[in-house]
Amino acid sequence: MTQPILTTARLTLRALRAEDAPDVVRALNDFEVSKWLTRVPYPYSVHDANWFTRRVAAIAFVFGLEFQGRIIGTIGCEGEFGYWLGREYWGRGLMPEAAQAILEAYFAQGHDQIEAGYFTENARSSHVLRKMGFVETGQSRSFSLAQGQEVDRIDMILPREAFEARNGN
Repeated sequence: MTQPILTTARLTLRALRAEDAPDVVRALNDFEVSKWLTRVPYPYSVHDANWFTRRVAAIAFVFGLEFQGRIIGTIGCEGEFGYWLGREYWGRGLMPEAAQAILEAYFAQGHDQIEAGYFTENARSSHVLRKMGFVETGQSRSFSLAQGQEVDRIDMILPREAFEARNGN
């Protein structure tokens, strides 16, 4: 199955390519970004990015976020809804824009729900998920590779009906 390309007002959501590795390193070799993710090491190397871009390119529903010709983050629904965005792009409304597009596409495929979670200290991620209509289902702990420790996490879920109701469908 060929991965679709999704577009929003400011973003192109597309499969990652090998040549995106330098952009991925630029964004993820920042502790303020990597500390909020479970499987991302810090420091983040070109080797890490090469592995990541190859692996993600093979996954049907994970997208690179292209903004003004650069990959600035990723977003996807691989098991659960997840994303990251380079720090210089925070606060511009880009992640909610991308989240809206990918969740619309995901639910259009017939899925009934999607789970997500965020580290309790990550107010930005909490905001994005709640804006999309995710609701809290509990708490757990996850290991953060960048932090080198277990971190408290808020678990969430978004049923398709709730997403559609939020969007007036």
